[in-house]
Amino acid sequence: MSHNGYVQGLLENGANLDIIMANDSWGEADQKMQRWPQAKYYEFNATSLGNHIKSLGKRFSPPPKSQTVLTQDASNHTPTTESKTLRNTLKKVFYKIFRQDPLYPLNATWLRNASRFRSEKYYDLVVTNSSPSASHKLMSLLKASGRISFNHWIQIWEDPWYDDLYGNHSELVKAEEASLLQDADEIYYVSPLTLHYQKILFPASAQKMKCIPLPFLKFSNDDSPVPNNDAISFGYFGDYYSHTRNLLPFYNAIARSGFKGHIYGDSDLSLASTEKVTVSRRVTLDVLERVQKQTDILVHLCNLSGGQIPGKIYHYSATNKPILFILDGTAEERKIIHKYFDKFNRYVFCENTEESISNALCELTEHFECHIGKPVLSFSPKEVVKQLFEYS
Repeated sequence: MSHNGYVQGLLENGANLDIIMANDSWGEADQKMQRWPQAKYYEFNATSLGNHIKSLGKRFSPPPKSQTVLTQDASNHTPTTESKTLRNTLKKVFYKIFRQDPLYPLNATWLRNASRFRSEKYYDLVVTNSSPSASHKLMSLLKASGRISFNHWIQIWEDPWYDDLYGNHSELVKAEEASLLQDADEIYYVSPLTLHYQKILFPASAQKMKCIPLPFLKFSNDDSPVPNNDAISFGYFGDYYSHTRNLLPFYNAIARSGFKGHIYGDSDLSLASTEKVTVSRRVTLDVLERVQKQTDILVHLCNLSGGQIPGKIYHYSATNKPILFILDGTAEERKIIHKYFDKFNRYVFCENTEESISNALCELTEHFECHIGKPVLSFSPKEVVKQLFEYS
């Protein structure tokens, strides 16, 4: 979604655009993600025989089941993890046979194919966007081989690589990330906290680092909330793995409040649907759009720690709906995030405790009309890309 947001913004600012991308050989593409007829696409195969075998192994190996059994107080229960023996055995066999690239295990084939790209054009601006980090590596290879001519190279890191919240990465990754950062003319992050931490982690490239918002991608022009006062509903849409985000205070608060709720996203927790709270795994964008359209108040939950900001908050900000912003992380992280978003006068903030969330639920429902807002135009694709042009 965010990649397409940048594409939209570039086109809206009058750019002639070429896009280098991987094909859809991993599986069926989400048809909700449109292609832009004004842009020219260069697609390269991304999956090797090894990739297909690994994907097949994942499909037939039992997924790890970490479950939280919820009773009256969900916070008193902790996840228990079943054996991963078969999955680990398949992984060992796969890596032994195919000896994947330790830095770009899923993108080695795409890098090999896409690095053959050659253009006679002279590009004013090259933008590489991750994830995956291989996007930046590709540009580094094209630059080194002289297969592309350009004036300015911008790297956008929606998530850092070595310091990513979801991964335990080696010093080899850190060294590769440092090399990629040094190769760029400018570097952008979508979180002020990520920017802060990355400057400390990679001081040699700190002067080139800046922060811009993530551009929202709007699918519907009908995002106005029209609630039934007897059935105001709240919606959390995003993953909530227990090592990254703590959704249990919100789940407990909404379940006990009597309000309707929608929770859609993948997790290692197994939250039970109730009479008024629907819990579902991740769904396609068209399904998500229908559910979100029926939701009166959108819920954003910060991560437990680190500098990354879940991208949903930017996409929520494209709507008129009230937005509940649940802060989490260290005291200093909560302070910085609150300061960054509070200036837009668009969100109702609370702490990630059941009591604080319950108070916010009551505030939002009792004064619903007061919290209906407008889209944050600073997060629109056109305005975000305009910043890139002004900075570069």
